[in-house]
This record gives sequence, structure tokens and C-alpha cells, in this order.
Amino acid sequence: MLFYLYFVIYLLLGSCVIKDNVSINIQQQLSDSIGSDLSLKPTDAEVENNITFQSIFTNKDLNILITKGLKESPSWHAKLAKLDLAISKNGYLTDNSKPALNISTGWNPGKEKTKATELQTSRIPEWGTTAIYNWELDLWGKWKERKKESAKFIEAQQHILEGAKLKLIYSIAERWLMTCFLKEDLSIVTAQIRNHHEAHILHLHKYNAGLDDNISLIKMGTQIKLQVLEHNRIKQDLDICMIQLGTLLGSPLDGNLSEIPNFSSLTLPSLPSLLPSSLLQGRPDILAGQLKIYAQAHRINASRLNLYPSLNLNLSAIGMSGDLSDGFEQWKFSGGPVIDIPILSPRRRTQLRIDEATLKIIGLEWKATLIGAVKEIETATINHQSSANDFKISQNLVDEFLKSYEISDQKFKAGLISRIDFIQEVNRLNESKRTSLNYRNNYWKSFLILSEGLGINWLE
Repeated sequence: MLFYLYFVIYLLLGSCVIKDNVSINIQQQLSDSIGSDLSLKPTDAEVENNITFQSIFTNKDLNILITKGLKESPSWHAKLAKLDLAISKNGYLTDNSKPALNISTGWNPGKEKTKATELQTSRIPEWGTTAIYNWELDLWGKWKERKKESAKFIEAQQHILEGAKLKLIYSIAERWLMTCFLKEDLSIVTAQIRNHHEAHILHLHKYNAGLDDNISLIKMGTQIKLQVLEHNRIKQDLDICMIQLGTLLGSPLDGNLSEIPNFSSLTLPSLPSLLPSSLLQGRPDILAGQLKIYAQAHRINASRLNLYPSLNLNLSAIGMSGDLSDGFEQWKFSGGPVIDIPILSPRRRTQLRIDEATLKIIGLEWKATLIGAVKEIETATINHQSSANDFKISQNLVDEFLKSYEISDQKFKAGLISRIDFIQEVNRLNESKRTSLNYRNNYWKSFLILSEGLGINWLE
């Protein structure tokens, strides 16, 4: 009878191995097919060269700030600590695959009656020690799948951390460039106020001489007040921008504007001729999504294997003594292999269904992320191209106003126009420079958004 029982168990275990191998192959094909229709492979030679932001644009001051931010930013160090915490918590997935040994000892006084002592009361040894050893053998690869899930999960968390790092770097770059822009814009407005004040004084002299009416003075006074309001707004934005930059860096800036370069002195970057979708495979969120799919697939494999019998090695030992100095008075030892057959296990089957549904959700979320990324990059590309064209037009306008200024300068030196007319021409030139500077700022913003959307790293 015992022989037949072992034979039935052997057939059951053998069928489990065959079914499980089929399940693993089907599940792996499912996890691979989720991204097969949207998988991206580099085809452009330039993509394979690992394009970095530093290869497109580099600035020593900006590099120093980014290095400072990565070293001192509390928010960045908190994200690093969260990765360590995630790795530590992930150990729960495979802890049960390791041998476990628990030993306990304590003082438990008591009495007992047995037939051997003719039901006479006898003392039980007061001190007892128990040791239990348990190890589940990985017969079908359940814990191997758990370890693969753990490895994929950690790798996904690392890509998520890389995405947070890129976000910090691009945020620092954006705030630094905005600071450069506001500094130069503020200097132009300051020059305009100075010119308007000089023109206002000249109009006042003409008015006192009876050569001009009061309307010109009112207009000039209004212009000065409007310029002062604009100056105050830009100064406020500049102060706030520097505070925001200091927050990203983890320590406030010294507030020395002389060390900040002029915005127009920075060389404009330009991206190589690339298909935006060619770089999608390098985006941290896309890579993290793929790895989450594979991790969940391994989890399903482990949950499926958990429905089948498992083999455990259990050992236990008990020692009892009335006096610790005399050694053990009684001891017991038992152990051997134990087969756990989950014939009816609703909880395990429910967990399998939950894992399968979770994989479907993760796959759909990854596809949504990929589609959203394509949309984001296409939109950023259109905006960047438009910003580049607008900036070129604004530069042409500045050139035209510069020509007009040079002619007015010659006329003024020849005495053909008044000082007031010449100052007005200077202000028109400065206003065109401000307009061009604003379009330059839009160009930089669109470039940063596009670069970040493509997942271009700052460094290799």
C-alpha cells in the first residue's frame, strides 16, 4: 500500500514539472509579446554613439552647479536612500528560500503524570532548549523565479532613480539658464530706463523753452513708470529664480550676479538629425516599464509553481535540564524530508489570478507610457522647430534695427536729428534685443524639454 502511495506521488510530481515547464514558456512568450509590437531598436548610427547633453552643449559653471546638486541636494540623497530601502525590502521575496534555524531557551517549571510512573506526580526539568531547522528545496525553480523577479525589480528601481537624476539635472540647467536670461533682460531694461529719463529731461527743457507741450512730458513720465514696473517684475523673478536654484542645489547661492554669464553669450545647442522614436529605448521610464513586465512575469511563474507540491527538510531538537550546570537530562531529535501537497489551496490560486491581472495592467500602463512618450517628443519637436524659426526671425529684426540705429547715429553726429530722436532709436533697438532675447529663451526651453523627453543623459 505504501508503495502505491509513493508511486502516485511520483506521477503527480512528474506531471507538475511538465505542466510547469509549459507554463513558464507560455508566460515568457506573453511577457515578450507585450512589447514586441512597440519594441524599439537603434537604427541610426548616431544613436549608437550614446549621445549626451555634454556632447551638444557644455559650460563649466553649469557643470559645477550640477555636480554640487548631486552631492549636496537633500532631495536627491533621499531618493538614493529610497533605492537602498527598496533593495532591502525586496529581500523578502527570497528570504523563505534560504535555510532557517531558530533556537529558543527558557525556564518552564512544571509537573507531569505518566503511566510509566503509575500516574505519580513527577517534576519536569525546568530549563528547556528548542532548535528548529527548516529549508524548502527548490525542486521546480519557484525560488529561482523569485530571484529573477527580484533582480528585474531592482533594475527597474535603478532606472526610476536614473529618471529622477535626469529630472534634477535638467531642472538645475533650466533654472540656471533662466537666471542668465533674467540677468541680461534686467540690464537691458535698466538701460532703457536710463535713456527714457534722459529723454524726459530733454523734453522738460523744451517745454520750459516753450518748444514743446505738456503731452510729451506726460507720455515720457508714463513710459518711465511702465519701465520701472517692468524692472521690478524682472528683479522679482530673478530673485525667486535664484532661490529656486539654491533649493535644487541644496544650499543657497551667494547672490553674486557678476559671476552669471550673459544669456546671449551662451552658444545655442542643436540636436543631431535623429528620429525621436530611435531614442525612446533609452528613456528611464520606458526601460523601467519593460523590466516591471519581466519581473511580474517571473512572479506569475513562481505563483504557478507554488500550486505544486514542495519538498522541505525539517529538523528539530529539544533538550531539557533541571540544572544548567549538569547538562541535559532529556533530549529529543527528529527530522527528515516533508512533502507539502496543496490539494486545495484557494489562497494560492487567488494570488495567481491577482498576479496575472497585475501583469495585464502593467503591460497596458507600459504601452500607455510609450504612446505618451512618443506624443510628448513629437510635440516637443514641433515646439523646438517653431522656436528656432521664431528666434531666427527675431535675430533678423535685430539686424534691421541695428542698421537703422547706425544710420541714426550718423545723422545725429552730423546734426540732422535731435538727441531725443536718437534716444528713441536706441530704445527701439533695445526693445528688439529684448524680444530676440525672449525668443532665445524659448529656444532653450524647448531644447531642454526635447532633450529630456528623448532621455538624453547629461554624461555617459
